[in-house]
Amino acid sequence: MENTFETVRTLIAEKLEIDKATITPDSVLTEIGLDSLDTFDIIFEAEDTFGINVPTPKEEIKTVQDVANLLDQLLNEQAPSLQVQK
Repeated sequence: MENTFETVRTLIAEKLEIDKATITPDSVLTEIGLDSLDTFDIIFEAEDTFGINVPTPKEEIKTVQDVANLLDQLLNEQAPSLQVQK
C-alpha cells in the first residue's frame, strides 16, 4: 500500500501529466501548476481513494505535504482502524 504522500503525488502527477519524481513533499502546489480549484479536485479524489469525508480545510494548504498531512489527520479521525504508512 502506498503511503499518503505517494498517493497524493500520484494523483497530482496524473492530473498535471508530469513525472511524479519531480514532485516532492515540499513542492508548492501553485509552483507545480495547481490552482486552488485543482487542489480541491486532488483533495476530493483522495477523499474517494481513502473513503473519508474532507471538510473545507481550516488551515492553508500550500505544499504537497500539507495535503498529505490533512489526509493523514482525517484518516486517523475517521478511520482509526486503517493502517496508513507514513
